[in-house]
Amino acid sequence: MFGLSRRKDPICGMKETKGTGMEMHGKWFCSNDCIKKFEEQKKGAEKNGTAHSNHSCCH
Repeated sequence: MFGLSRRKDPICGMKETKGTGMEMHGKWFCSNDCIKKFEEQKKGAEKNGTAHSNHSCCH
């Protein structure tokens, strides 16, 4: 099918391939290593007070 967008790993940028990767934290990841890196970045942002809240930046 044409026009279908594939999800992309937020850490390494790899695009989803059928039957690979996993979903975690509402995002698609290609590997456990990328999940760990994502969680480490999230912890660092929360610790530094730079984590995004659940609301829009404009409200």
